Amino acid sequence: MRKLSFPLRIPEEERARGKRLAKELGVSENRLYAELIHDGLLIREQMLYMTRLRALAARTSKDEALAVLAKAADTPPMETDVR
Repeated sequence: MRKLSFPLRIPEEERARGKRLAKELGVSENRLYAELIHDGLLIREQMLYMTRLRALAARTSKDEALAVLAKAADTPPMETDVR
């Protein structure tokens, strides 16, 4: 994966918090910000996905949903699916 750099403009107070947290976690400040950005993007993507699923569910009837489920194979879950 190719990495790019760009200036990050944040308030001084947030930068101080980031420095403290990075030090406590034993990681570089850059690594901390990269992980926070990654995690934040993932959360936002998941929230968007759930919003889309809710919209789909709102316009799908119970009968339509059951028809889709009826197409699923009638096999027990794989061992890796059960925890």
